[in-house]
Amino acid sequence: MAGIEYDKQILADMHRSLEGLRLGAYIPRLAQLVAVGGVKLTMDTFRNQRDPYGRPWAPLARERTRDRRARMRVLARGGKPRGGKILIHTSRMRNSTAPIHMGRSGGVAIPTGYAAVHQDGGRVMRAGRQVGVIPRRMMLPDRATGLPGTWQKTIQRETVGLLTRWVNKGARA
Repeated sequence: MAGIEYDKQILADMHRSLEGLRLGAYIPRLAQLVAVGGVKLTMDTFRNQRDPYGRPWAPLARERTRDRRARMRVLARGGKPRGGKILIHTSRMRNSTAPIHMGRSGGVAIPTGYAAVHQDGGRVMRAGRQVGVIPRRMMLPDRATGLPGTWQKTIQRETVGLLTRWVNKGARA
């Protein structure tokens, strides 16, 4: 008589792993991974000076005097000046970008008070009248527009990687 031999412990571990998948036990870890991936993508927006959808940020209205002087010194020495980077004067906003995750949800936070003004644009008001405009320089995806392709690919990559590790862990245990 022919039969199949199997290790009952391996089968029990695999069953436990699959049951964890069914119940969604992996979702808090996935939220954490997606949040960390989102921070990397947000850093890319600062580095590339483009919004999450690939559109370039509005250029600076004018160059600060000390930046112009520094650029002129570099040119006088025969060097190549670096371009005027937008939203990186002190790097406070860029460096405050952090992953946030709680339970089954994850995201990216930029906890500086002025980040929302740059994200959505705004007006500079004095004595009740508009004296300037802060152009929109989006750093995070917009809910109305939806997730850009790079964010979708990151979420997919993290999901597939986590689920693969999850199932393989149950098979090896």
